[in-house]
Amino acid sequence: MHVISAETLSELDAMYNERSPTGQPTSWRNLVEELREIRRTVEAGTVVQVEGFGALRTWQEFYNWAHGRYHMLEDGCDPWIGDDNS
Repeated sequence: MHVISAETLSELDAMYNERSPTGQPTSWRNLVEELREIRRTVEAGTVVQVEGFGALRTWQEFYNWAHGRYHMLEDGCDPWIGDDNS
């Protein structure tokens, strides 16, 4: 089992919320890379326990969690968490 702590979630949230003076996201590509690592862990068959949320066991559970928490990534960032080639 892999645990994503509240501290790690706070770091991920900070990447999601970080903006330039003009309001543009500045850390979304880094966030996407971090989320891809979580996705790969789930896909490898390891249960990922997210503090304050629950367990991620499947791609769909991961996607539901990631999209629910970081919903603007899908429309606002070219590389996406489900695509390792972008």
